[in-house]
Amino acid sequence: MPAKKPKKKTFPKKGKVKVEKIKVDKSKKIVEDVVTEVAGEDVVPLVKVMIKKANVSEFKLASSIKKEINLTRNMLYRLYNSNLVSFIRKKDKRKGWYIYYWTFNSKNIAYLAKDLKKKKIERLKERLDRERTSQFYICSGGCIRLDFEQATEFEFKCPECGELLQMQDNTKKIQELEVEIKNLETCQEPPVIARYARSTPVA
Repeated sequence: MPAKKPKKKTFPKKGKVKVEKIKVDKSKKIVEDVVTEVAGEDVVPLVKVMIKKANVSEFKLASSIKKEINLTRNMLYRLYNSNLVSFIRKKDKRKGWYIYYWTFNSKNIAYLAKDLKKKKIERLKERLDRERTSQFYICSGGCIRLDFEQATEFEFKCPECGELLQMQDNTKKIQELEVEIKNLETCQEPPVIARYARSTPVA
């Protein structure tokens, strides 16, 4: 009986690997953007430590980000308020107190990202409507931008430098807002890549 030929090893094409890396990078940025928006930029290093892990002691987390335990707990509570972390507690048999173990809930990122995007679009549309329906005034130095009512209160003089205010052509600003809204409405955010945000329980 003839021997079977060994199967050739197949490797992913370079282009495919590059696309996957881009997807992971985008997902990573989405996670960081959402965390920054709902909990603060200072919490991002903590989340980076928690991703791909589960049930991590708050003391280990504090040690990993080199922060005091009280400050670390404050960060965790901020994440908890947005349902981005969950916890279990276990009693330390030797010391007699409870220790909290935290897990990052990556599944909630997609919902929060969608909700934040929706609210951002609503805010931009409100700004666009205001730009279209109002007149704005500014001095040559660009000290401050006032609408018609505000400009009237200051007798069309800049409250900063005293220079006469001129009506601003806001056509460019309107176009920029229209483009930003269109980009947000048509952009399909990639889901959080499982290999980036999957939780792997650790002891």
